[in-house]
Amino acid sequence: STADKLRCISQHCSLLANDYTAWSCSDPMSRPLRSSPISIVLFTVVATLAVSWLAKSISTGSSNSDRLKEWQALDARYLGKSKGDTPPARLDNYKYKTNDYQEVYDKSWLAGGYPKQSCWGCRFAPQVITKLPFHNVLDAGTGNGALVRLMRDHGKSAWGIELSEAVLKSECPDLLEKKVVEAGVLTNLPYASNSFDLVFSSDVLEHIHEDEADKVVSELVRVSRRHLFLSISLKPHTKASADNDAEANRHTMLRPRSWWEAKFAQYGAEVNREMLWAMQEKSTRFTAAEKDDCRTAGSKTQGGEFQVCVVNSTWLVGKPEQANVRRDRCMVGDELEPWFFSFRKRR
Repeated sequence: STADKLRCISQHCSLLANDYTAWSCSDPMSRPLRSSPISIVLFTVVATLAVSWLAKSISTGSSNSDRLKEWQALDARYLGKSKGDTPPARLDNYKYKTNDYQEVYDKSWLAGGYPKQSCWGCRFAPQVITKLPFHNVLDAGTGNGALVRLMRDHGKSAWGIELSEAVLKSECPDLLEKKVVEAGVLTNLPYASNSFDLVFSSDVLEHIHEDEADKVVSELVRVSRRHLFLSISLKPHTKASADNDAEANRHTMLRPRSWWEAKFAQYGAEVNREMLWAMQEKSTRFTAAEKDDCRTAGSKTQGGEFQVCVVNSTWLVGKPEQANVRRDRCMVGDELEPWFFSFRKRR
């Protein structure tokens, strides 16, 4: 507060007086202060700096407060109803489409590539629920529907779309029958524009192909009313071997954070820095010698190349009850996986 800052100045500043003899503000009567030229100049400089710092601090705090109030007002204006479970509006001319790599993910889900009932986003979804205002949500790339179930358990109106119809039939036939989840592709969403308070996606966009990126991002922004929250993997460290190269190298779209943020901005979504600050884990404690299996990812022509390394950092993956504890994780710069991206749609 302003009072605290003034108290800090009065209690902890030290002024040079009596020609280089320290005089403490906390005990101003401890020794007489002679008005020497040096003491006058130093007092003037320190006082000026203190007042300048205080004015700037107060101004910044006021600016941040005003900005927060503005965002809250826009949230209230653009978000939908806070109750009910009304199905999202759909496009009149929608026609189902698939793509040429659906079979790869059918096999990944059904033949052991992904653990049964795994849910990558379930580890951090409760934090998103407490930090972002929303009621209805789309899980883009819902997999087995576990994230949709979690959101619904928290009272949200949650819906999902998934490339692999096979996993929907196998692991969440009840949700499929109720049309809470459906098969489809992110380049061709069936929903009307501005249908969801929040578009959520957990480690999906690294799996799309380069020629799909613009369409996928534009579609996700299109159907969002206000918020988008995603985790996007930046690591080339994927399954070392599989029956075919397509399954072994599933991270086909690796781009740096700056590239993804610019791409979402291109289609009308600005970075939610406060949410990113609250969610993204960072660390500067790892030395170069502690970073292992460093690999180059990215594209020289699209955002540039970047280095991804493995560090010894224990973390919990997926739902807590699955007890999927890993001893190492990947790191880009000072950011540890999972890598989060948070946006507000400009309206």
